Amino acid sequence: TILGLLDSNLIVKASSGESKVFYQKMKADYYRYIAEFTKDENKTSAADSAETAYADAAKVAEKDLAVTHPIRLGLALNYSVFLYEVQ
Repeated sequence: TILGLLDSNLIVKASSGESKVFYQKMKADYYRYIAEFTKDENKTSAADSAETAYADAAKVAEKDLAVTHPIRLGLALNYSVFLYEVQ
């Protein structure tokens, strides 16, 4: 699965802050999409996983990316959509 590939290969092997944030954001976005279209425990589980992935990406972005970096800006936008639409 996409999430398995992200967890087992892409995120752990990412060497730069930019790629770590990119893949963590992708993981969070994927969980957000799942949370938007599921119900009950599945929605809660996906939302919790998205929250964790967004928070992890934000920590790396704050440390390694400029505030004007496009990936950091995209992360901020998608995280805010998640907080507004799902949480």
